[in-house]
Amino acid sequence: MSDSAAVPASAFRFALLRLRRGWSSGELRVLVLALAVAAAAAIAVGLFTDRVRLALESGAGEQLGADAIITGRDPLPEAELAKLREIGVRIVTVTTFPSVVARVDGEQTQLATIKAVEAGYPLRGALLLSREPYGATEVAPPQPASGEVWVDQRLWTVLGLSLDAGLQVGSSTLRVSRIVAEEPGRSGAFAELAPSLIINADDLAATALGGPGSRLQLSYQLGGTRDQLAAAEALKLPDKFKFTTPENGRPEISNSMKRARSFLNIAVLATILLAAAAVALSARQYSTRLRDEVALLKVLGARRSFIRRVLVLQIVLLGLLAGGVGAAIGVAGQAVLAKLAAPVLNIALPAPGWLPLPAVLGLVLLMLAGFALPPVLASVNTAPVRVFQRAADPQRGSVWGLVAAIVAIAALLWLQAGNLKLAGFVLGGALATAGVLALFAWILVRGLAGIRSRGGIAWRFGLGNIARRKGAAVAQIVALGVALMALLLVTVVREDLLATWKNKLPPETPNQFLIGILPEQREPLQAFFKARGVATLDPVPMVRGRLQAVRGQDVTADSFDDPETRRWINREFNLSWTSHFGEDSAFIDGQPWGEEARGKPWLAVDDYAVERLKLKLGDSITIDFAGTPLTLEVRAVRKIKWDSFKPNFFLVTPPGVLDAEGLNPPLQWIASFYLPRDQRALLRDLIREFPNVTALDLDAALNQVRTIVDRIVGALEFIFLFTLLAGLIVMLAVIEGSRADRVRETGVLRALGASARTIRQGLIAEYLVLGGLAGAVAAFAAQALAWVLAARVLELPYGPRPLLWLAGTIAGALIVAAAGYLSLRKVLQTSPRSVLAGGNA
Repeated sequence: MSDSAAVPASAFRFALLRLRRGWSSGELRVLVLALAVAAAAAIAVGLFTDRVRLALESGAGEQLGADAIITGRDPLPEAELAKLREIGVRIVTVTTFPSVVARVDGEQTQLATIKAVEAGYPLRGALLLSREPYGATEVAPPQPASGEVWVDQRLWTVLGLSLDAGLQVGSSTLRVSRIVAEEPGRSGAFAELAPSLIINADDLAATALGGPGSRLQLSYQLGGTRDQLAAAEALKLPDKFKFTTPENGRPEISNSMKRARSFLNIAVLATILLAAAAVALSARQYSTRLRDEVALLKVLGARRSFIRRVLVLQIVLLGLLAGGVGAAIGVAGQAVLAKLAAPVLNIALPAPGWLPLPAVLGLVLLMLAGFALPPVLASVNTAPVRVFQRAADPQRGSVWGLVAAIVAIAALLWLQAGNLKLAGFVLGGALATAGVLALFAWILVRGLAGIRSRGGIAWRFGLGNIARRKGAAVAQIVALGVALMALLLVTVVREDLLATWKNKLPPETPNQFLIGILPEQREPLQAFFKARGVATLDPVPMVRGRLQAVRGQDVTADSFDDPETRRWINREFNLSWTSHFGEDSAFIDGQPWGEEARGKPWLAVDDYAVERLKLKLGDSITIDFAGTPLTLEVRAVRKIKWDSFKPNFFLVTPPGVLDAEGLNPPLQWIASFYLPRDQRALLRDLIREFPNVTALDLDAALNQVRTIVDRIVGALEFIFLFTLLAGLIVMLAVIEGSRADRVRETGVLRALGASARTIRQGLIAEYLVLGGLAGAVAAFAAQALAWVLAARVLELPYGPRPLLWLAGTIAGALIVAAAGYLSLRKVLQTSPRSVLAGGNA
């Protein structure tokens, strides 16, 4: 073997020997424990989070009626359908079009929306049928039998239908067999809904309604795995087709899913912060203990390159060992977590979609590179003189070590969060906390000289320990503070932000929409509800117009390159007017107006309209209302909270503009209200007395959002519990890092006559001070970070919690003191002889 090959081989053998010796004497156990806990926490939380997220995304498809939908005016080209089939997605075609239908035995007709569905409709969720309006429901078969038709409750009432009645649909006569009680995917553009009916796709040709000139809308419902749907979405469809998912198809579902992912990501990020703090402090303590050995190796003639190679090999082997053990524990832990959570979440969790070991090993190696390697490699600079005199070789920090740690934690947060904004807020909060902790810790350490001489023996001993190890004490306070901040942040998110999120949908959130209310029906309708004492009705006006010009330039769908914008403006807009904006409107630019704006041609636009039309304050928009153009000036931009389940509009003007004399656009009113489920029979009287008014039941959509919130809260209860346990273990690992120093100090003090009681009280006093300071600053930082997350990421209201500061200080002091005592109580039994002889406990 050549000399060049012998050097790596000898370094590897020496690294293995050093690991065995170090493990048997306990030197490396702290670092391995920290890495294993980090790996186990990351893989358990990460896998469980991913499984919950996938299950929730799958559940959200129940509201859309499919995992995804492709819509267009024309049939999808056969080549595109072939590609979808090759991917493996299931496809159910739904053909929708308007047509006039009539009872066979009467003269009354009604414009209706006809759906011709293939077998398997809907792909997600349950289509519920009943035999009478608002009666008992049953799950529908895959599609209506040939010759049968299912009608919605409004069509049933308007035409006075009954079971087995004949309904004329085009050239066909179909038999009414059921009433549609609930239908997945039937919401969204509520103002455009008409009474609907569902027929078998095989009956479409016989109706003769699908010929030239018909206004067909084809929807291809897609179902499949996550990878299959991603591949389907990646296909380049023609511009006239739109790919819709549960999130981009339903704003209220999208908002809930967005917040759900943010909450889950916060749990993962808190775990990463805990792990990073533990690895950093453990590696620092380990590097301190390496310095004596490095000095001795140099005295015996070892080269710097050999020592560096050995240390790198040690760290890599530690990473492989800890990563493997942590991955195994994490996989088992998430499986147990999923089993425990299943009854509470009431949701089937899919199997993990990727092998965890490579990802966890990468996570561990990244942590080692950022937090362990820099301080360990810094020990290579130890001077040989340390063998004879330690004071002649003080330990110095490394700027590159700090840079590596910051880069590593930024990479970890970004990789785990998948959200640069969220990772930036958490990283900024952690760095700010570390900076404040370091400043306060340094001030405390510097001021201990005058304080430690005024207390009892235990107090002087405890504070003296901090004063003697200034750098180590500052590092401990910073690490403990970051760990406590992560634990407190989990508590804040769990107790405050989750409660705020759940309260966004109180029990009496509107679950019914009324559309198509004529102006002359407003007062009779309000009187109808008042007489029954059910709800106070507050109708909102709505008119419809078509976009004609932007900034004075005429526009059509061809004026825009973006397919989504072209589809969006190629239809009539719904507009309304108001002098009062509710809490479901957050103004991004400009100001809300009041009664003083009456009659002024101003416009408040939603941020979606700004994105689509590239609008800014001062721009003009011209809307055509049944042949009468009206030019409006953009005066405000707002973000609508669609998950409030209240009527709202992309475009809003002050009063006296759309309802001014001479304009006279077609006007209708809409309203929302809450109706208890046991009073649903009222809707029968409503549609009987006001047959033109459509009652749109949003209970399914509302329950979908509530289900998402409840499932996320249940999942986070378990995830936060796991994170809390991981944090406590990591904190113990942090305290274990000072075991060697405690052993030496205890041995010397006992040799000088100090009692175990005095030493115990001194250690407790030291950790009370460290934990109290770390807890106070961590509580402040956790609340500040929670406020930023609530305002900028989760879009939730959040106020100060002064009691958290007191609780954080006390909890920090007690937790750290208890953890320190439990971890180091055996140190009190250290024999003076073993320390004076140079041994270790």
